[in-house]
Amino acid sequence: MPKFLKRLAAAAVALAGAAMLAAAAPAPKLIPIKVAYDGYSMTTAPMNYAVQKGIFRKYGLDVTLVYIDAGSTLSQAVVGGSVKIAQNGYSPAAAAAVQGADIVFIGGISNQLPFQLVVKPGINSAAALKGKKIAISRFGSSSDVAATYALQNLGLKRNDVILLQLGGEGTRTAAMLSGQIDGSFEQYPRTGELEEKGYHVLVDCLSIAADYPNTSYVSSRDFVKKNPEIVKRFMMGISEGIHDFRADKADALKYTAAFLKAPAGPALSKAYDIYTARVYPDIPRPSLKGIGLVLAQLRKTIPAAAGFRPEQLVDTEPLDQLEREGFFAKLQ
Repeated sequence: MPKFLKRLAAAAVALAGAAMLAAAAPAPKLIPIKVAYDGYSMTTAPMNYAVQKGIFRKYGLDVTLVYIDAGSTLSQAVVGGSVKIAQNGYSPAAAAAVQGADIVFIGGISNQLPFQLVVKPGINSAAALKGKKIAISRFGSSSDVAATYALQNLGLKRNDVILLQLGGEGTRTAAMLSGQIDGSFEQYPRTGELEEKGYHVLVDCLSIAADYPNTSYVSSRDFVKKNPEIVKRFMMGISEGIHDFRADKADALKYTAAFLKAPAGPALSKAYDIYTARVYPDIPRPSLKGIGLVLAQLRKTIPAAAGFRPEQLVDTEPLDQLEREGFFAKLQ
């Protein structure tokens, strides 16, 4: 056999051997991590999408989503270590931090207040709203903050209406439909579903409180310090998840409908359009300006909040690294 044929044969054998070794080599082991959230909402939809589409696995993480009711309980879970990263409200996370809890903002998915004051027919003015029963989830929650902004916008005080703590949106909606209350603070797509039943939006907080933040990503300083690579991979996964969620409306609606247990109809489509255009950030940074507003609000009930600056409550080094490496530019 000519030399060049022998060389070709040897090369072919080597390539075949390499292919067999590659096939036999185990896939890189995924890092398991529990990530908690406190609400079935459009702010959680991109994270659920990223899990369902395997985006986190692409970055070496086996993410398990865990539902924990109430932001304060979620903060406790992060501090206690039962979950390593959480999607939490800015207000409960900041409240825990200024009171000494080991919790820090690492990102933000909704740096605005995406609530609407939805009311029954016939309530078309501030005067008509006076004395009426209005539902929020609980005092100190994001819906409670939304109530303050909405009432101020209408020229009303909190005691001009009857604010009721009714818990989750399902309970609030049932109370609306049964006539027990006159209005409620909701988010799309629930707002759209109520509009379809004849209710209407009196105040949209997205228009009047654009800088007050709603939903963040948090962890403990200890976890971020010891596991910066995991945090970085999480931010890569959620960032790509947000980007792909925006670019893939059909699948985004399919997975979100299943996640929210909502019909994939006009209300959900409207919610998608609003959140992708007005709420989700291109880079999921925590809002320093927003945290400043949260601290100002907290000072009224937690004096210790006066001793903190927004910069003290964040750790964006993983995000900073990704930006320096050009990660976000590649997503565009």
